[in-house]
Amino acid sequence: MLSDGSYVEVKGGFNYQTDLPRIKCFEKDYGVTVKIIQEKDLRQLIASTPMVYEHLKQEWKQIAKGLGMDTSGKNNSRYGAKVSNITRAKISAKAKSRMKDSEYKSKWLEGRKNSAKVQKQNERLKAYNLLRQYQVFVTCHHCGKEFEVLFRKNKPQKYCSYSCSNTAQFSKISGDKSFLIQELALDFAKNNAQSILSCKVNKIISVLKPFYDQIEKEFGIKDERTVSKALLGYQTNRKEILFYFHSLVENVLGTTGK
Repeated sequence: MLSDGSYVEVKGGFNYQTDLPRIKCFEKDYGVTVKIIQEKDLRQLIASTPMVYEHLKQEWKQIAKGLGMDTSGKNNSRYGAKVSNITRAKISAKAKSRMKDSEYKSKWLEGRKNSAKVQKQNERLKAYNLLRQYQVFVTCHHCGKEFEVLFRKNKPQKYCSYSCSNTAQFSKISGDKSFLIQELALDFAKNNAQSILSCKVNKIISVLKPFYDQIEKEFGIKDERTVSKALLGYQTNRKEILFYFHSLVENVLGTTGK
């Protein structure tokens, strides 16, 4: 895009069957005019100067190679320009159709593998994987005992044992909290009776998620085992929790949920 708002497409060769429809589509979508410049036009532009086209071409290639052809962010000529949903859909469809070509896909993957950005990512991943082999000492969040574990960047181990983990989670629940959680469960059962009664075993998480989200928001409790402790007085599985909600619905609304 030039400073006056017009567009120029520089092409080494122009295919009227494939390139022209794209240009026309671009002009229609954005309400602009695109001027096509080919090699012969470039040669005419510099005809009155002492410049040599072949030399300029080689010089441009060297500069471009030195700059790494970085077209990200503000280096992109379309930076900040808004794209309509129709145009996004066209771009997406075109990209997907290209990837169906095995030859194009292999070239794309090879180019991505050799890009500097991907190489940096791979180096960081290698460094992280090396770190994961190291044993580190951490302090148990419950008993304060120091213990040795494998290094983990995300979600590092907090407790030295399963027992400490359970005790720490269950200590979040007092008698008052358990009563309030049971009250919330009763309200949830009243408002979601039909979905609870018709819930299948493989859909338990999706049906009870709003209830769990409310518990997390009001009490800061994420662990399902802790919730089951508050509801039933002991640690149990999802199926038993669902049966508990079944019993709430039946006790309040009758066995048919009506």
